[in-house]
This record gives sequence, C-alpha cells and structure tokens, in this order.
Amino acid sequence: MVKDLKKPGGNITGVSDHNPAEQQVELIKTLTPNVKTIGALYSSSEDNSKSQVEEFKAYAEKAGLTVETFAVPSTNEIASTVNVMTSKVDAIWVPIDNTIASAFSTVVSSNQTAKKPIYPSATAMVEAGGLASVVVDQHDLGVATGKMIAKVLKGEKPADTPVNVFSTGKSVINKKLAQELGITIPESVLKEAGQVIE
Repeated sequence: MVKDLKKPGGNITGVSDHNPAEQQVELIKTLTPNVKTIGALYSSSEDNSKSQVEEFKAYAEKAGLTVETFAVPSTNEIASTVNVMTSKVDAIWVPIDNTIASAFSTVVSSNQTAKKPIYPSATAMVEAGGLASVVVDQHDLGVATGKMIAKVLKGEKPADTPVNVFSTGKSVINKKLAQELGITIPESVLKEAGQVIE
C-alpha cells in the first residue's frame, strides 16, 4: 500500500499492528528452551504472511533456531499440513494471517495428539488454544492512530508522515494451557505480561 514505511508517498499513512518478531523469538526461547525447530504455518496467498515469515525466520535463525515453513493454499489443507509438521518440529508459529486465523480451531484440534506448543500472533488465537504471543496492544494502536490523525488534521502531509510500526509489544500467556502441557511459565514473564489466561 505504501512505497516506504518512512516516507509513504501518495495520500496515505497509518499505524501497523505488525508484531515484533524478535520479541516473539525471545518469548519462545524463554518459555520452551528445548525447542530447536519451529514450524511456520501460513497462507501462501497472503503476501503479508510471507513477509512476516521471512522476518521471523531471520530472527529465529540468528537466535540459533531452525524454522521450517509450511504454506497452505486454503483452509482445506490445514489439518493435513499440521499433521505433517508436528512430526518434524518442536513448536508451531503462526503469523498474523487471516486464512489461518479463520480456521485456527483446526490447527488446535489437529495438534491434539502431538501437543506441540503453538505460538500464534494474535490474542484471540492464544485464547483459542495457543500457548503465548507478543502482540501490539489494541488500545496503544488506537492512541497512536488518534495522534497520527491529529497531526494530519493540523496540516502534516500523509505522504511525509512515517507509518507507525511498534518496536515492542505485550505478551499474552495461556497459563492454563501451559500447565496442561507441563510448561512452567517464569514468574517474571507472568508479571510483565499484558494478559494472562488462567
């Protein structure tokens, strides 16, 4: 949509809900230090998902992890893909992806036997069976959007107004699921979390 995040051009700018990949990798390593290989599950038809996977993979590999990618063309292939990936990976990561989000219950049910920790990129998916995530707080997103609108209304040109991309997020932890999986969440992580699901 924009030419460059720092100088969007045209008559458009905005605020991104893009999750901080580096923090996601750090959270995975903290909660599940034995994880060595992560399966990235995403839709091959969503360009935003592809770019998130590339960014996540770069940070994960820098942290000493291996990332195997599993792209699905539609929701019809999710169950079979999850069944294959659970035999090859230690954990599953899901980017902000509309296709996967719409069938996240299938991801969770297909993982019932393997019980691999799932790290999605949205609060709703953590609530629906994911272990944890680092997300951009929706309230913070709204405040940043309001500030940006105020600047534009005062005469700042959208073309020259950088897109606001959050460099940090807040963790969402499914403590109940962690207990079921035998994963101990450090007290420090629980204290810093934006949301803990009991």
